[in-house]
Amino acid sequence: MYYLYRVNFIKMNFSPKYAIILFPVFSFMLCRAQIYEPPKPVMTTNILKNFINLQIQYPSRALQNKEEGTVKIEFATDAKGNITHREVLAHVSPDVDRAALRLFDLILWKPAKDYGKPVNGKGIFKIKYNPKKYKSLVKKRGFDLPPLPHSPVDTSGNIYSLKRLNKSPYPLIDSSFKSFGQYISSKLVFPEAAARLNIKGTVKLRFVIENNGLPSNISVLEPVGGGCTEEAVSIVEQLKWVPGLKGNKAARTFYHLSIKFDPADQLKSKYIPNQANSGI
Repeated sequence: MYYLYRVNFIKMNFSPKYAIILFPVFSFMLCRAQIYEPPKPVMTTNILKNFINLQIQYPSRALQNKEEGTVKIEFATDAKGNITHREVLAHVSPDVDRAALRLFDLILWKPAKDYGKPVNGKGIFKIKYNPKKYKSLVKKRGFDLPPLPHSPVDTSGNIYSLKRLNKSPYPLIDSSFKSFGQYISSKLVFPEAAARLNIKGTVKLRFVIENNGLPSNISVLEPVGGGCTEEAVSIVEQLKWVPGLKGNKAARTFYHLSIKFDPADQLKSKYIPNQANSGI
């Protein structure tokens, strides 16, 4: 429609008569396109990329056979962001397709919006599989398939709150650390920009601890400038956990973590996370 209006406008030699008629219609179309927002992951683009690099798995047979390509998944969401339908539009192989769907099913979504109101929506999600790049990724992250800290695992896909678990998750940290807070303190590097500008505050995050003990779906509830938010996210991305238990099965769990940034504490090494909502 854009090009149709554009061609007509040129043929009319910019006649004011037609410009008055067509411009409001064209403007409405542009505004309408900007008002609708398709569904998108709760993770930002950079966090999503890191999530895929951490969680992606290449089926061994497909890797040996050098099966590669991009799996294209079409999906639909309801007004709450729940996936109501998904199917593979572009295939690589049965094994790779299943692996792509398994990865896709871990992602939480924000619903589509129309005029700011949550609505049903549709989208396309692509996951690329390349044997050479995957082998390089495995070397970098240190594992092919993550070792399960606990088995059996809950395969329902449900995500539980801490209150609904029989046992809460806990981080896998070296025994030399007296507490989780001390471990966070040892990993946290106060951002130079935040120190220079005397920026302080508390970064509040929510994420999922998967049944394999790896974090996913990190979302920022309350950011802090000067690089503090990025530093907090980076720390969470590096954490590994013994997952929570529902019954006797390792289960996906929602987890909240708040990390305080205060320049006055830098020399005192008091970068202790607020664990009021953490369950620890």
